[in-house]
Amino acid sequence: MLCTFTIDDEPFEVEVTGDFFPGEDKVLFSEKGSVIEDCEWTKSGFTTVPIANDKAFQDLKDNIWSILLSILKGNNIPVDEHFSLEHYHRYVTTAAWHQSVIEKTRFLRFSDFHIDMDHLMEQFSGAVGKPLQRTNPLLPEEIIIMRISRPDSLDINPFHRDGYLDIWEKVLNVWIPVAGCNSASSLPVLPGSHYWNEKDIIRTAARGASINGLNYNVPAIVSYKDGLHARRPNPKYGEALLFTPFLIHGAALNRQPDTTRVSLELRLYHEG
Repeated sequence: MLCTFTIDDEPFEVEVTGDFFPGEDKVLFSEKGSVIEDCEWTKSGFTTVPIANDKAFQDLKDNIWSILLSILKGNNIPVDEHFSLEHYHRYVTTAAWHQSVIEKTRFLRFSDFHIDMDHLMEQFSGAVGKPLQRTNPLLPEEIIIMRISRPDSLDINPFHRDGYLDIWEKVLNVWIPVAGCNSASSLPVLPGSHYWNEKDIIRTAARGASINGLNYNVPAIVSYKDGLHARRPNPKYGEALLFTPFLIHGAALNRQPDTTRVSLELRLYHEG
């Protein structure tokens, strides 16, 4: 099925394979007890917040560079002293190499980072006015995802709600730009979409969608009665994008011709 949508009013289309159906007549998101209850940005479903000064951000970027360099070397991918996050695509030049890398970057741990993660957690908890925790009782261990999107590629997730999956219903989504992130590459969201009724959405089941031969765990959303019109909040370096897991997001096409985009994703648990 051809998924047509806009990002900041620019039209796009992506072919999504799967079995599609409308949802039930219900709204999944409830303000009461949610991680964003009583936030000034509850209605939009997202916000951007400062989390690091220039030095702290550079420490984070250097840390991610070291992690990625170690993964590349561990997969016998040739690198040299000129390797940078933004030029990842110049070194990882085959689909097999890239797949071997993202199999590792999808399952990072807090222990992989040598920065003050406790300070970051305080920042995120303060932004929503509620306690957040790294561990999710529905998961055997914590997960941090390093997202890598090569230029002009289909290194994307389809539009989706993380809240479709039980394990993510009680989390705060955190998206942190690290390298190559700007108005042509950062994560798109659909403002207010956490209030949409499921009957107005056409989607797949979990693990029921694929794009360009790659299968996805999340159910893919391919249409909405009023169209899919996304915006890129485009947080600056040293900021983070926070949003409810019921906000529709994805299709983060990197429209840059020669710059890889690298970002971090965290899902922080709130009991509610």
